[in-house]
Amino acid sequence: MVRIDEAKCTACGSCVKICHQHCLELAGGRVQLQLAICSTCGQCIAACPEQALSWDGQPTLPFTPENLPSPEQLEELFGERRSVRNFLPETLPRALLERIAASGALAPTNNYALRVVATDNPAVIRELDQAVVRFSAAVYRWFFRPRLVFRLLRRITPGMTATDKVKIQSVLARGQNFRSFPAAMLFVTGDRRTALSLESAQCALANMYYTAQVLGVASCLFGPGRIVLDRSRSVRRLLGLGTHERILGTLLLGRPAVRFHNRVRGKTLPLRWV
Repeated sequence: MVRIDEAKCTACGSCVKICHQHCLELAGGRVQLQLAICSTCGQCIAACPEQALSWDGQPTLPFTPENLPSPEQLEELFGERRSVRNFLPETLPRALLERIAASGALAPTNNYALRVVATDNPAVIRELDQAVVRFSAAVYRWFFRPRLVFRLLRRITPGMTATDKVKIQSVLARGQNFRSFPAAMLFVTGDRRTALSLESAQCALANMYYTAQVLGVASCLFGPGRIVLDRSRSVRRLLGLGTHERILGTLLLGRPAVRFHNRVRGKTLPLRWV
């Protein structure tokens, strides 16, 4: 929780001005905090020029501008990061995984109760993989194998293509969803009843995969985490998820078995001014 060091506080009002929850106020020359309505965003801590506010008593640290990347360095990072689906059979130190997971707390968010469920247990990862295989087999049996059903689905679902059918066929042919098993999986979870929970989780995941990139760890966002694993009762029990807790995003991590050498050019998002 937010704490105020009254010995350092000069009652300048910087924290009061920036608080969007209106839980801080100046009264009698002192800053008063209503923890009951605090969203724990940390904006007040970051804005205090006297470092009088802290989180759970941990001292704040000033920014180090010389450590910030240049626009060119940032662009290079964006261009270099690509999804990796082929991993080497190497483990990752848990301290490294914890550092990657911790970076998610620095992301912009509307759900302040997100948490990370992590596994680097090969047996657990294989069980999660097989859950996806079982789901893929059912989807193929009911929707892709019957030609008439598949044609109907393609007509009413524009995003579905023949490529989807080929992907599922390849999964079933090799008997596993992963081409090679990742060293670890991180699940960002949260209460789906909280507004913008999914968007909050995606921001946290972005922090994680860019942190992994600069630490030399390959990553890949794993769509079946939210689409398939979250709906499996056995998987939910395995991960210890609460009743209203949902998998909002999944990140695969490991040492890359493939190297990318070139930046892809010419691919842009359409831009329209209004």
